[in-house]
Amino acid sequence: MRSVFITGGTKGIGYAVARRFAREGFEVFITGRRESFPEFNYIRADVRDYDQMVRAVETVVERTGAIDVLVANAGIAYVARVEDTPPEKWRELLDVNLTGVFNTVRASLPHIREGGHIFVLGSIASVRAFPGWAAYCATKFGVYGFAQALGEELKGRIKVTTVMPGAVDTDLWEGLAYVPKREKMMKPEDVAEAIFNAYRNPAWVRDLLILPSEGIV
Repeated sequence: MRSVFITGGTKGIGYAVARRFAREGFEVFITGRRESFPEFNYIRADVRDYDQMVRAVETVVERTGAIDVLVANAGIAYVARVEDTPPEKWRELLDVNLTGVFNTVRASLPHIREGGHIFVLGSIASVRAFPGWAAYCATKFGVYGFAQALGEELKGRIKVTTVMPGAVDTDLWEGLAYVPKREKMMKPEDVAEAIFNAYRNPAWVRDLLILPSEGIV
């Protein structure tokens, strides 16, 4: 049975991706920081901790032998101008959004099957800057650069796709200083469908830019 390993899979885009791959018969493994989760194969792990990610991957491999699809999805957001951004918030975003992607990919790479696929969740903020989002943009620009280099390293063996959604209606927006109209945003299922279509495409979809019908929002 094919396997998919998804970080941050208990809600939002990660959860929608888990459900989409499950419908196609994949054995689905997800991580999160909750004590427990009733769906799929849940592994409690924090992407900021490399050793925890190694143990999570070992759990997957013990069950399936290898990973077919990796979705490095876990991420957080923070909105403030640079002069109002506390250093600890800057470090937190770097640790989760950028180092977390490195930890996830580095721990998983030895166990991804030849011909497998890595999806790295960036954002429209990976290629376009927004005032008040400097810390978030810095992490997502970094994610894009990391995924581009990774794709070059793995070319011909494992596909690497950077997923760059515009605004998606998830709880990432809760508590932020600025929230656009959520009814105009995409749904997590829209992104999940695009990811699955890129996976089953025999060509290499290197960058996947997905926007709401009215633009970025």
